[in-house]
Amino acid sequence: MLRLSLLTAALTLAVATPALADSIAYVQGGNVFLATPDGSRTVQITSTGTYASVSQADDGTMIALAPGERLHKLSRDGKVLADFLTPISDGAPNAGPVNRFHGPLNPQLSPDGTKVAYEWFNDSYENVPGCSATSVPSCHVYTQRQGVAISNADGYTGVEAYPLLTGWIYPSWLTNDTLVRSFSGQIFNDDAVLTTLSGTVDPWFFDDQQGFGVDAVELSRDLSTVIGIAGGEDEKLRVYRTTMSPFGAPDWDHTPFTNKVNQRVAERCYELGGGKFESTSLAPSGKAFAYGTAQGVFVTSIPDNCASGGPGTLLAPGAKSPDWGPADVPATSPITATPPTQTSGGGAPTKSERKPTLKLARRKGGLRATLITGAPGKATFKLTPGTKRSVTVGKRGQVSVDFKVSKGKRVTVKATFGGQSVSAKLRV
Repeated sequence: MLRLSLLTAALTLAVATPALADSIAYVQGGNVFLATPDGSRTVQITSTGTYASVSQADDGTMIALAPGERLHKLSRDGKVLADFLTPISDGAPNAGPVNRFHGPLNPQLSPDGTKVAYEWFNDSYENVPGCSATSVPSCHVYTQRQGVAISNADGYTGVEAYPLLTGWIYPSWLTNDTLVRSFSGQIFNDDAVLTTLSGTVDPWFFDDQQGFGVDAVELSRDLSTVIGIAGGEDEKLRVYRTTMSPFGAPDWDHTPFTNKVNQRVAERCYELGGGKFESTSLAPSGKAFAYGTAQGVFVTSIPDNCASGGPGTLLAPGAKSPDWGPADVPATSPITATPPTQTSGGGAPTKSERKPTLKLARRKGGLRATLITGAPGKATFKLTPGTKRSVTVGKRGQVSVDFKVSKGKRVTVKATFGGQSVSAKLRV
């Protein structure tokens, strides 16, 4: 378990935050915007049209995902304060079974602006007896891993500085040295865990009430409110109230048919439905939150005493990647252009953003095609010769489709997302 002293650190951070007017950072049409939560003021911060996501520190400094697997640290007036790669930025994808990373994705800036946590995914192809590059037909054992990495926010940081965290993704800073991570990608695991900079993992939160794997989980700074996206199709956004401190809370026993009486660390207050949710961001006060759907970014308040709340109002049509912080919106915009209108893709990446990656792997009875986009939206897969499939890419920015293919047959799979197409070939 994490030391109880972290509780003091969290509460100190909560009360020490200056009483400034809040702001919500988001990406719209590839550019970064800042808006007051009530929508009364909105300013455009960048004009390159190339950013995929953004987050902000308490002092208003921002980090944004730029093309070429780079991170840009931005000032409030749009100046690039730092432009750097990460240890998992390994360049454009190569054809064939090549071990490679995908990322950084979903970068999140720490409250003090000194560190950035981001998601990574890894494709690994291994040889085993009877299945290798020299076997007939040639084959490999495909494994995919995921996790979170941490870098300093002022430039490239090697992996020796912070451990490469595996399993849970969706990083959210609770304090300057503690992360909340959710969605492990495995069964019989907690929905969310607490992780220190040293890599210590403390199992924390699990929703046993048809959560079906709650992700994008955030815990308020006063440790009282939890939000997360639930449901098999991300169709539920749930709000919870904690029942005990997350530090030192009892672990959930995931053993099937266990005799242990598990204790819930949070009780569900209410849930929003009627759509597909992509992202969440709690207000520093823990009394409101922003969330993203294909329609754009919404803002809603959280009632007291675990009472039911509503969907709120649409703050920015067509926008994505909301991040709520305590810094005020600048008085003027460094950009004179008007905000872009919503695209037909509902917030999908433009052609100038990161090109999707397609990987093919053999499986029993055919193949599996995995498309990594880095953003939600609609995608199509076309198997030649064969069929065509249309699918929805969730907020993870990744989707897999299985095709039945006869053994020994050589096929081509073409995937299209956000107006961009990528293809790959494989002999099954």
